[in-house]
Amino acid sequence: MAFLQPPSKANISAGLTKEMDSFVKRTVMLLVLLLSSVGLQADGNQEFEDWLVALRAEASAKGISQNTIDLALSDVQYKKRVVKSDRKQAEFVESYHDYIEKRVSAQRVSMGQAYLVKHAEALAKVADAYGVPARFIVAIIGVETNYGSYKLQHRLFDVLCTLAFDKRRAAYFRKEVFAALEILDQGYGEHEQLRSSWAGALGTPQFMPSTYLQYAVDFDGDGKKDIWRDGLDLYASVANYLSRYGWNERQAWARKVIVPPAKQAQFKSEKADVVAPAKSCERYAKHFAAWRTLEQWDKQGLRRMTGAHLPNVDMPAALLISNPELSHGYLVYHNFCVLMRYNPSFKYALSVGVLADRIQ
Repeated sequence: MAFLQPPSKANISAGLTKEMDSFVKRTVMLLVLLLSSVGLQADGNQEFEDWLVALRAEASAKGISQNTIDLALSDVQYKKRVVKSDRKQAEFVESYHDYIEKRVSAQRVSMGQAYLVKHAEALAKVADAYGVPARFIVAIIGVETNYGSYKLQHRLFDVLCTLAFDKRRAAYFRKEVFAALEILDQGYGEHEQLRSSWAGALGTPQFMPSTYLQYAVDFDGDGKKDIWRDGLDLYASVANYLSRYGWNERQAWARKVIVPPAKQAQFKSEKADVVAPAKSCERYAKHFAAWRTLEQWDKQGLRRMTGAHLPNVDMPAALLISNPELSHGYLVYHNFCVLMRYNPSFKYALSVGVLADRIQ
């Protein structure tokens, strides 16, 4: 019969020494990593704090009151999550199908139709004043904030200062910081109202601060330009934006067409303009394939979705094929590019246009 022998004192001592050595090594390594992390964090924060000091001085030199500077910039925080979102914008990473499906869902169409009915009187006044159909005003605020139901999660100055400190679009967002300070300084918006998306956009229509200063409208004459609540100011601000960029109420925004599958590759690879693009589209012309009149597109084999010929109209149009697997695309016109001024993305403009049509 075998018996277990108790360990000797020497073995106990050697074991304890070995365990202590291992514990000390692990502890030292952990402390080194911790101190290194703290040091890096402190360096990063200090750089941001130094940057904020210079920003505050520049705001003061621009005439922003000290009270506004203190209110807006005294506790600004750098948000890594905002920079991460900037690098992964939906317009960059989502396919046309996924992007449009999310923004033109059956629920969003239904909500848009109900919204159009509920606010019909106010929307009609604005549409008549600016020549912008109500369904496009509704579609924009539907895509931007789900008709105002999406709760903006970020403090505006955290976002703007983070992106102005970041190197990718620093100059652009620095200007937006000063525009936001002006909004607060002039009393156009309360500090508590200034919540934003990760991109620093404000209110139900998601205006950047500089856009608010340029295009927001006091349509009801109460001395405010309220883009935070449903009403005349909100609708007029969106309509004014589109109108100022040349919205043409006599034209459609696009036409869905049948595209011969055998010609899709040719159309996508074309770069030379056959005709000059619409004026509003000149800045985006290089991103499209050829521009043609509707008559010329008809001769290339494009047809209405019913199979009928296209109208014989001398109006420039470009072909947008969102899904090569399908035998259709969109001939887009001047107003499509006006929608792109709101957000310079084919996916965005297509979503707004499709949603507007389905709401109607």
